This record gives sequence, structure tokens and C-alpha cells, in this order.
Amino acid sequence: METIQKHPHWQEEENHLEATLQVVAEEKQKLEDKLGIVNGNDRLIHVLDDGSSDAVVQQFLVKNQLRSLHQLRLSQRQPYFARLDFTPDPGRKNDWLKAGELSKVYVGRWGVIQTPEYKVWVADWRSPVANLYYSGQVGRVSYECPDGSVYGELSLKRMLTIEDGKLTGMQDTGLAGQEKFLTDALSQLTSSRLREVVTTIQAEQNAVIRADPMQPLCVQGVAGSGKTTIALHRIAWILYRLQKTLQPQQLLIIAPNPLFLSYISKVLPDLGVDDVRQVTFEGLCKQLLGKRMPRLQDVPQLRLRLGMTKPERDRLDDTLLRKGSLALYDRLQDFLAYWEEACLPTEDIRLGNTVLMTAAEVRRYCLTDFRHFPLAARMGELIKVIRNRVKTVVEKLHAAITEAAEKKLDQLLHAMPDGPERRQKATLLLNSRDQRLEELDALGKAFPKQVEKLFGTMELLEVYRLFWQRLSDSDAACAAAAEATLPLLEKKRAAREDLPALLVLARGLYGLNTPDVRHVVIDEAQDVPPLQVKILREIFGHDAFTLVGDLCQGICGDGGIRQWSDLSAGIFKKPVETVALSTAYRSTAEITDAALSVIARHPVDGVGHTQPVLRHGDKPLLVRCQNQKSRTKAVLDILRGWQNEGYRGIGVAAKDPKAAKALHKALVDAGLTDARLVTEGDPSFEGGIQVMDAGVVKGLEFDCMLIADADAETYPDQRFYAKLFYVLCTRPLHRLALCCVGEPTAHLENADLAVREE
Repeated sequence: METIQKHPHWQEEENHLEATLQVVAEEKQKLEDKLGIVNGNDRLIHVLDDGSSDAVVQQFLVKNQLRSLHQLRLSQRQPYFARLDFTPDPGRKNDWLKAGELSKVYVGRWGVIQTPEYKVWVADWRSPVANLYYSGQVGRVSYECPDGSVYGELSLKRMLTIEDGKLTGMQDTGLAGQEKFLTDALSQLTSSRLREVVTTIQAEQNAVIRADPMQPLCVQGVAGSGKTTIALHRIAWILYRLQKTLQPQQLLIIAPNPLFLSYISKVLPDLGVDDVRQVTFEGLCKQLLGKRMPRLQDVPQLRLRLGMTKPERDRLDDTLLRKGSLALYDRLQDFLAYWEEACLPTEDIRLGNTVLMTAAEVRRYCLTDFRHFPLAARMGELIKVIRNRVKTVVEKLHAAITEAAEKKLDQLLHAMPDGPERRQKATLLLNSRDQRLEELDALGKAFPKQVEKLFGTMELLEVYRLFWQRLSDSDAACAAAAEATLPLLEKKRAAREDLPALLVLARGLYGLNTPDVRHVVIDEAQDVPPLQVKILREIFGHDAFTLVGDLCQGICGDGGIRQWSDLSAGIFKKPVETVALSTAYRSTAEITDAALSVIARHPVDGVGHTQPVLRHGDKPLLVRCQNQKSRTKAVLDILRGWQNEGYRGIGVAAKDPKAAKALHKALVDAGLTDARLVTEGDPSFEGGIQVMDAGVVKGLEFDCMLIADADAETYPDQRFYAKLFYVLCTRPLHRLALCCVGEPTAHLENADLAVREE
């Protein structure tokens, strides 16, 4: 960035900053006074919830005021980061700018509005006019606002750096200036959480953020293109765009694992957004299925794949392909249609000699009268009818038994004189009556439960087992998938890849207690089967989905989406818009080139050219070691060297959990006590040196990445391992190192590396 003090408008910008900070302080004080806050302590703010509508409204207002107060406090440190000089064309509709007059628009993370005149001092980055900062170059430009397109002249685009309320940098930018600002930002070190990137959003990313929120959107983003970050910024933009009709709780993020959720947890709060639902698909299934959620197979599917030969993986892929296909959705619906008839009793339902309900009546109730209910609910409604009929029959029998006993008692009293014998017989008669009535009452209470046994099972895993059994009997092509599935189901367990199908069945059998979700974001979507997207679309009942992923990182084989066109038919009502993010921002050009050479050995259809940002650094380092002992020493030396250079976020990868655990122990024993072992189930993502297996790394980023076992034997020259190795190589911003014993993996054959013998 140019020397700041030489900028001719430095004093002007300092004066404006001072005036803005004064407005921020005044608005902050107004809100504190309104809320009754003293000395900045807002922890005691509480609205009594008496269940009334007024209390709900008051809680909503107070929560919004507290959010605005929090944003004003943050604005005291950095109220804005850019200035736009824009002149709307005369006579054109626009939002709050005056047509034909030059407006100086300052853009920040949060809007700052001066009351009571409602003068906009800072435009929120999500506002329509702020779009000029991300997509407009100096000259003729336009942007969309609620009243239509606004055309005009953008005469200045100035980037401003403000730290702790002080102006520390400014630069008037064209394309070259923006690239320098971006590379400066990318050169910074990582934190222990993914960060917001409001100041460096690029035009292609901005188009994704501001795409139609009601249209299904699929984003193919190359590694390091910022697709996860952009998806989160899209959520913040959607909430701003639809703030009058949408609440944060009505947006849902589905991420691959709890560790990833921890990693992205800071982005939305940094953007002023709280209470967005964030969950894994497994966690969502637990919410939807409740007590019906099955116990799952202990070993994750990726870990199983790592221990398999290629023929074994091919067989697994065939199973996963069938379990995740849209064709299975149709098969499941056919089975539900079959089961709703097959589960019905074929004989009349009787209580003793009394016919309570004929088989024909059962069919009419279940297949016609109660058809609008899920299948198990139809059974419940049918049982209610039977219970009422049982009650009627029991009451009649009750009266008949009582009447018969009274007649016999009357006869006894008239036939015998009073005495011990008559009293004994009367007692026996009454006791017999009471016993029969008790037995009748017990039969009446128990009978509905007995009726339930006349119907086929409604237990989820058992119905799923019957589905696979029937499918294997009718379709030989599914026999292998059934053979792999049935043994686990017989143990009353399921695999994670069974969950989409189980949701389909559960929805038909019981219905689902579906939360009010208006927009769904699915991250790492390349590893999500089409069936999962299909059932989510059916559950939530709308097309407002954003799916982001990278086909090159599809490490779940045919368990995921093979082509984005898999989503184009049979899932959404509206056409799917597919957008490519082709620029890799994360890694240096040297690291990106090495990673691209890895995936080039096994090209992936549907993925275009990757363009790295021209930020340069050291070549990736390959250290060839003589044995395991020298490998451990090389890893230790590299890690300590990176620490001495000031790098904080360092990832260390071994192929599988067993290898990662052994490596972590070796490093700790060698004195690297601050190394932390990270597993897939860990709930939090921390900084420092983190040792993990290859299946955990996906989606994360680090300052530096070390692949500790880049051996030919560990990563064979196969498509699956090419994708997995590509994932590992694309994690670092600044440094990549690889260690091997003997020959390195063939995936590195064409990579431009710095090689060292150990």
C-alpha cells in the first residue's frame, strides 16, 4: 500500500472519520438510555415473558436494539472500510441517494444511521449500493435496489484501513489496487476459526452472495475459492435482504462434522448474525427422528474406505451409489405404497364372537378415510375407532353380566331361606360376577394392544430391513447392496449412508416434526448423496437451497454427488443455477500448482480451470527419509521451524486415525508437547499444531500443512487417493511440506517441489 501520509485527501478522511465516530457515540448513547443501560452493562436487560403477544413483541424489539448496540460498539473501532463517490442518473429511481447529485457513500460491516433524521452515515455491506464496491469499477455502473435498477457514474472507489478508531491506510483503487489489497489480506496468518472477509469479497464471490435467495443455487468452488465463507456471507445477506419476513432461526446450515461447525462458528457472529441453525446431517436426523433415531455403525464410512483394497472400495461404491440415488427414493415410495396394504390384517377383527371391524372396513379406513395421515398415524386413528367399539361391546356385556347375576341372585333369594348356606351361595355368585366384570374390563383395556399385533410392524429399522429384503428378491442388481445392508440392520443398527432412506420411510410412516426452515445451506455438498438433498427438499417444502462443494474433493466415492447435473432433475421444482468459483485465493501460486498437478493425474469431469491468485511463496518441500525415526525427526524439525517463523495454525496429517495417533505420540515424546491430536468427533477447533487423520482435514485451512506419510504405498495411484491427497495439499495458505520413507506417492510425480534428503 502506498505511503499513507502522502495521500492528498488524508486530512479530509480523518475529519470524516472523526465526525462518523461522533455519530456512532451519540447513537450508542441513545440506545443505552432507551434500554436503561448504565456503564455499558447490558447483562441485566430482561423482558418479563408472561406469555402475552405484547411480551413477545417487546422481546423481539429489545433483542434487535441490543444487536444494534453491539454493532455500534464494534463500529467504534472500525465504522467503515471503503468510500464510493457515486452520481445516480437524473430522473432514475433509486433508494436513498439523490438523483443527479454526487453522493459520498461509506461502506462498513454494519450500517450507521443518525436519528431522528435517519441520515445514512455508513451503508451496510449488504445494502444494494454497496454492491458497487464489490462488482463495480470506476466509470458507468449500475446496481439493483427494491425500486429497480439504478444507473450512474462511479467516480471514486477508495479503500480505507481503520484500526481502533484510527485511520491507518487509504488507497484509491482500480483493478491493480484491488489485487494488491487482496494479496496483502491473504498474506496474513490464520486464526483458530474461519474469518469473515467483507473487505475482500471479489466480484465472482459477490455474485454468489447476492444470487436470488429463493432459487436453488449450486456452487462448484475450487479448493481455496472461499466457498464456505461466501456461503456464510450469503446467509448474512439473505437475512438483510429479507429482514422483514425472515428470522435467523429460519436458516439452516448443514456441515459435515462437529469440528467443522466449530471452525466456522465465528463467521456469522462477526457479521452480526446470531441464532442461525447449524448442525450436521446426523444431528438433524436426531432432531427429526427423535427416539426413532437408530444407533449408527461405529466406524465412519471414509475410515472404512481407507482400509479397503480397490475391489472392496468398488463394491462399497456400488452400494453407496444405490443407497444415495434418486431411484431409491422411487423404490421407497413404491414400498410404502405396498406396505400400507400388506401390513393390514386380512381377517375380521373380533372380540370373542363379536365382529368389531371387518377386514373390508379396515382397508377403507386405512386406504381411504385416513389416507391423509402418515401410515402409523392411520393405525392410531383406526385403534381409536376400535377402542370406541370395544368400549361399546364391553358396556353391553357389562350390563348383560350384571343383569344375569341379578336375576340369579333374585332367584336364589326367593328359592332359599335366609341362612349361612344362602349367604355363601350369594357371595359366590357376586364374587363370580365381579371377577367376570374385572376380566371383561381387563380384556377391554388390553384388546387395542392385541389389535396392533394384527398389523405389520411400524418399527423403523424393521420396516427398512423388509424393504431391502423385498428389493433384493425383486431386483438382482440390488442383491449386493442388500447383502451389505441386512446384517447391520439385523443387529438393530444402521450406517450413516442409510439415514436419507430412513428419513423417507419415517416421513411416510410417522410424519416428521419439521422445524420452520426457509433457506438451507449445505456445505461440502460433493459428499452429499442426491437422495439426501431430495428428502430435505421434501421435508422443508421449498427450493431455497444453496449447495457449495468441489467435485475434486469428493472423497466419499459414489456416496456423494458425481456431477452437479445430478441435482438438475427430480429434486427441485425450479431450475438449478450452477455457478463456478474458479479462483483459488487460499494458497500461494506454488502450492496451488503442486495441488493441481496431483488432481491432474485423475481429472474430474465438470470442473473447469483453476486460476491461482498471484501470491508467491516457497515451493512445497518434499523430505525423503531413510526410516521412520528420521521421518519423525524431519517432521519435528519442520514444525519447530514454522513455529519460529511465527506461524500459528499448523496442520499435520497422517492417512488414518491409527497413524495420526502414533505420530502425535512420537511428536509429544520428542518434546513437542503443544501438539494436539484432533479426531472427527472433536467438538471444537483450536489453533496451534494439530495432528489429524486425512478424513478430518477436509474444509479446514492452516498457515502451514505437513503431510507426514506421503509414501507411494500409503497413497496409491488411484482416483480415490488422488482426491484425498489433493484435499491435503490445498489446506495451507503459506507453506506445504511432505515427508516420505522410500519412494513418494506417484501423485507428486509432476509437482514442482523442493526436495531434501534426510
